[in-house]
Amino acid sequence: MLRKVLFPTDFSEGAFIATERFAETNQLEIGELILFHAIDYEKINEYLYGYSILYDEDGKLITEVEEKLKSEAEKKLKVEKERLEKLLKLKNVRILLTIGTPYKEILKVAEKENVSLILLPSHGNLSFTHEIFGSTTYRVLKKTKKAVLLIKTHKE
Repeated sequence: MLRKVLFPTDFSEGAFIATERFAETNQLEIGELILFHAIDYEKINEYLYGYSILYDEDGKLITEVEEKLKSEAEKKLKVEKERLEKLLKLKNVRILLTIGTPYKEILKVAEKENVSLILLPSHGNLSFTHEIFGSTTYRVLKKTKKAVLLIKTHKE
């Protein structure tokens, strides 16, 4: 039995493929699945790039952008939760959402939740900028002490 599985998602094609392949091959019962997304600080910077003149002392614009990104991510997480419940026949899927550097947030959640497995796609957006696997995946693999199941998401 897999007591607690952490599945970080960036809502990419790679993440979708990883869950499909995991469902096809997994024969172990899953106690709890944590569906996790970290809103990347870089995404916030993309929204704000060139608009620093709009900042006020309270950081109102930053807060508005963060809230918009959180709202969008929450909607996507709810849809993904329903899909995973059906696909993996699970009753215990929990959603977590944070803002930060994705690999650092994945590591924090894995430790805090004491997960038994981190399920990672080899590539998120399936770009060819990383031959072996994506940078977030690489950093998690390099720094975690938790078990990781890396699922290949692209063809040779």
